[in-house]
Amino acid sequence: MKIYWVSRHEPLPAQVRELERLFGPGVEVQQDPRPFSNAEEIAARVKAARADEVVVVAPLSVIQRLTELGIRPLWAEMEAIPPEGKLDPEWEVDAPGGRRYRFRRFRRIVGVKIEYEELE
Repeated sequence: MKIYWVSRHEPLPAQVRELERLFGPGVEVQQDPRPFSNAEEIAARVKAARADEVVVVAPLSVIQRLTELGIRPLWAEMEAIPPEGKLDPEWEVDAPGGRRYRFRRFRRIVGVKIEYEELE
């Protein structure tokens, strides 16, 4: 089982363990920290890597397009936590602006609906 990880951030140890729980021991996680231009580029990279699953950290419009292309990416659900105290590097990550997040679980994205309203 190969999981393609599209993010400039490496997966947390807790995230790798959860992927192993979900997909079995021996899961290979291949991180791709390179910038991308669009969803089609991500889809081509996933195909070239011959990945079974993909985790994508990208704008919702890119994820929406991925689902239109038939890719159902995994989403690492993170919860905001207070920035005080010692960081648990197994589960938590610091983010710009003094924010801190803790990994909760993975979910599969099956579609994204973006609604717009006209500005006058």
